[in-house]
Amino acid sequence: MSPFFSPARKKLIFFDMNNTILDRRQCFDSAFLEVMQDFTARWENDDSKLTAQEALQSYKSEWSRHRKTPIRSPISPDELRHICLIKALHPYPLGVNTAFTRSFFNQVEEREDHFVALFPGVEDTLEALSHHYKLAIISNGNRKRLQRNLEKMKLTAWFDHERLFTSENDGPRKPHPAIFEGALRSMSMQANQSVMVGNSWRNDVVGAASTGMDAVWIHPGNIKKISERRIGKQKVIIVRSFKQLIYTF
Repeated sequence: MSPFFSPARKKLIFFDMNNTILDRRQCFDSAFLEVMQDFTARWENDDSKLTAQEALQSYKSEWSRHRKTPIRSPISPDELRHICLIKALHPYPLGVNTAFTRSFFNQVEEREDHFVALFPGVEDTLEALSHHYKLAIISNGNRKRLQRNLEKMKLTAWFDHERLFTSENDGPRKPHPAIFEGALRSMSMQANQSVMVGNSWRNDVVGAASTGMDAVWIHPGNIKKISERRIGKQKVIIVRSFKQLIYTF
């Protein structure tokens, strides 16, 4: 199979981080369960109380219900987490005020990093691509947390701090063109020399295309192993997994 991109025309590959390079799909659930057990351990033998798993499902169901319900005044993520946690912990005699919610989710966030993992083939694929392309990251995540993850997963050989671009301090977030344009300027590259790789169609693919960049969408549910689409003039390659990038570039 001939690659869709080549070093003759492309010089730089940007990657999304969470759920593109790092598999965080089970991180929140595992961390929530651990923190939940810490807060409710004293009632673990009380049959009238929910288990940690039941509380997690209650939280996620409430979150999903609110996300699907049209409302006139949008709720911020912090407010929604608070509402959902009240629902999840209702059977327990805990005072779930905003300070409690903040403490609870600070602990969840700290423990999430214990469960983070790389998708299969990430290291080999990055090493192969690094011989022909510059590699960088554009993420909506917290910069300090991303740096910790890069170090923990031993990815700093491919991504140093100068190649990590985030939406820190209320800056523009993907899919806003400004975050892509800022990263391109910092890397001294033109949009047509660069490709964005990510798992979010809206944030990574559409956002990159709006700046004139081609993109690769990692979509495990794609029918074909590798396929091609267009957004205007921009090429979008769809693959099922990270390790298939080796056949794309």
